[in-house]
Amino acid sequence: MSSSRQRNVLIRGVDSDAYEEISSLAKNMGVSVGYLVSQALKTFIALADAGPQLIGLKKDTPGIFSRLVALEKSRRPVFIRHVGRLELSREDLENAEGPLFIIGVDELIFDPSVDTKLFEEKILRIVDCGKVVIHRGLNKLTVLSKTLFVREIVEII
Repeated sequence: MSSSRQRNVLIRGVDSDAYEEISSLAKNMGVSVGYLVSQALKTFIALADAGPQLIGLKKDTPGIFSRLVALEKSRRPVFIRHVGRLELSREDLENAEGPLFIIGVDELIFDPSVDTKLFEEKILRIVDCGKVVIHRGLNKLTVLSKTLFVREIVEII
């Protein structure tokens, strides 16, 4: 996160044991408590946003029916985290055991073999990534609908 996006924030009601744990973890990782809490908040927001999809319910399933009707379950999400550069192809997505939840990738590239339909089926969320590179055949608005805290989307021809 750039320094222009940082500010001091007072959060009341933080559990002291939880704070001590995160403080200890931050020290062991060599990062600030603020940085680690920011990452935790971004991840929590992304998980809350993904909601029912994380447990295998379809995104458009109405709440009441999801409890009453036996639904087609999707496989568990596959988490990909903290990679410098990642290029994904159609074959990569088709071979994924479940929808991908991608967090903290510096540069994420979708090659031209990935179409919008496959992207919708196989990408659950893209969170806290620096640059996402797409091609003209991949619908930019569809990609944006699955992103949170992405600094840049680049479309190539």
